Amino acid sequence: MLYEALKPVMRVGLRWYYRSITVAGLERVPDAGPIFLAVNHPNALVDALVVAGSVERRVRFTAKATIFANPVAAWFFQRVGVVPLRRAADEAKKANANGATQSGADPVSDPERNALAFGAVANALAEGAAIVIFPEGKSHDEPHLAPLRTGLARMTLMAQHERGVRGIRIVPVGLLFECKEEPRSRVLVQIGEPLDVDRFLDGRASVSALTDAVAARLAAVTLNFETADDARRIGLVGDTLAALVEPMREVGEDFTPLSTTLSILRRLDRAQRTLRVREETATGGVSPAAHTRAAMFETRMHTFRDRLQSAGIDVHDLAIDPGASAGARFVIREGCIALALLPIVLWGRLTHFLPVRIARALATRNVNARDEPAMRTLVVGTGLVLLSYAAQTALVGALAGPWWALLFLLSLVPSATSDFRYGDRLRRARQRARAWFRFRRDPGLQPTLLAEADWLREEAAALERLAAA
Repeated sequence: MLYEALKPVMRVGLRWYYRSITVAGLERVPDAGPIFLAVNHPNALVDALVVAGSVERRVRFTAKATIFANPVAAWFFQRVGVVPLRRAADEAKKANANGATQSGADPVSDPERNALAFGAVANALAEGAAIVIFPEGKSHDEPHLAPLRTGLARMTLMAQHERGVRGIRIVPVGLLFECKEEPRSRVLVQIGEPLDVDRFLDGRASVSALTDAVAARLAAVTLNFETADDARRIGLVGDTLAALVEPMREVGEDFTPLSTTLSILRRLDRAQRTLRVREETATGGVSPAAHTRAAMFETRMHTFRDRLQSAGIDVHDLAIDPGASAGARFVIREGCIALALLPIVLWGRLTHFLPVRIARALATRNVNARDEPAMRTLVVGTGLVLLSYAAQTALVGALAGPWWALLFLLSLVPSATSDFRYGDRLRRARQRARAWFRFRRDPGLQPTLLAEADWLREEAAALERLAAA
């Protein structure tokens, strides 16, 4: 009951924080039957909220047992179906803090440490549940997957061997955050091909084999770079190139889809790795000049980005029409939209300004990790917004009666959503107007930039062909 009540609230909160959450491959999640949703873990509690809000099935969660230390938190997590897991790292900290155990047993290596939790998971699978698990075992900022823990494989084997559960499938889910701590950024949820456990384990009932198979499938739906510098460097190039190969979008439309950016990032990374390996091993007929050519391409891409930034031009506005008639149509259209939406937007801003600003201010204080701002904003913001709704609705009811209070309450969520969405549109309109004025002031700038963009597109295609040869 609590899960069903909180799910729409959670979806609204995510929609307010992130500009879009796109789900690719949703049809790969089975409608029924026992499944694990194996998810990478870049953004703490937000990861669980995004997955639960992206799939239609009710899901249960596994989480570290330490979150149950608070009685209120324990009551809440139990009601929404969270199964506590006693992680080895947490047990080691606890053992070090308390000194040696009276029995002398090592709580970290104790095989019975998670027996009850594993049993609860196995029972849930026997009932056909969908269980979200983060096999990396921790939330982190690394540019690649952490080595997977064996818990998922061990729970699967226990469910099969001790509970006789058949038909378990493990569904890899990759989460890609455009900028996970930044409000109004975007999220891509990419769902991979399910692993049929019965078929896979036929003759291969091995924890390590199953763990490796899940790792391979999870790697296929996530971005994985060797270093953080590689991630930033290739990410910048890939993001720019994705915008250059996509048709220009209207102000009210989203940027280049993250799925397109993800595809280009993988192709770039694969091409660069191939050229580097061939150069190092002097095989494949690729000379050192090929890798030098790739480095030159990357340098020109960064120079291109720097020039756009210094001119105040967004890469998505590179091909706009700088003519006077196009500018007039733009002003008329955006002005009409602003006039139509202004009352709703102002109402949403007025009724939500205080709780949203307070939540954001609290969320960004004393931040120690990149996964904290979004998590704090969603948790604190949800509580503050609900409290403000109750207080404002009660006040309207006392002053104007119950029907006006009900009408007021029904207006709150749509008006706030309109405020956030129009804020996105207004920012894009300002960016496009800035580009239009810049191109009008310097008529030679746009042709120069477009010519450089053409060279970058052609060179990227040539390098990919060279790597594939």
